[in-house]
Amino acid sequence: MRYLIRPVISTMAMSALVTALSPLQAQAFTFTEVDDAGESLSTAQVIPSGSSLLESISGTLSGFDDPADLFQISLTSGQSFFASTVSGADFDTRLFLFDADGVGIYFNDDSSSGTLQSTLPANSSFTPTQSGIYYLGISGFDYNPVNAAGERIFPSFTDFPVDVPAENIFTGVFGPTGPGGDAPLSGFDGAILNSGGSYTISLSQAEAVPEPSSILALLMVGASGTALQLRSQRKQKHNQA
Repeated sequence: MRYLIRPVISTMAMSALVTALSPLQAQAFTFTEVDDAGESLSTAQVIPSGSSLLESISGTLSGFDDPADLFQISLTSGQSFFASTVSGADFDTRLFLFDADGVGIYFNDDSSSGTLQSTLPANSSFTPTQSGIYYLGISGFDYNPVNAAGERIFPSFTDFPVDVPAENIFTGVFGPTGPGGDAPLSGFDGAILNSGGSYTISLSQAEAVPEPSSILALLMVGASGTALQLRSQRKQKHNQA
């Protein structure tokens, strides 16, 4: 019988870990901006709720008083991240994604020629391929993410040759090819050309940032399983001696 203790305990530990993870993976929720999300990495609004799937983010921009919002989210490699304000806002939006260090990844102004709302499409060549923390930004036209020198991270229509159709510029999905694209986000700056309004960003394959307590709980489950396994090994050696 003592030879069965080790695999049984390992199975129990794995079962406990799966049980702990399953509720977190099954949950999905929507998030509403609390007070005012900031415009920099240090003031971005963190969305903590374990490892729950995040279906949407809702908030408000109000022209000169609050022209941009930034949210900290979590993405998983191998998943097709998608974000869009189409049907979720009645003003001219822009969406931006940055990595954990604030380096620009991609942005979109208009999802198509028939809308002023924005989309970061799934399966884009810019879609993130590494798991971790990311920052999702939203602003009204023409308020831009800038680096510490005040240079635009993403391109504006003035950065393109005059023979490039305006529609291609406004509906394109672009990487950080602006004058300041080689440096991380410091804040936002530029012209504020609309009064903003309420918005909802629809999301796919985004997650809330894991809370420290959730991470600790999973580590405790793993540690408990390891401790039990070591105890069974010592007992087995003692009985064999």
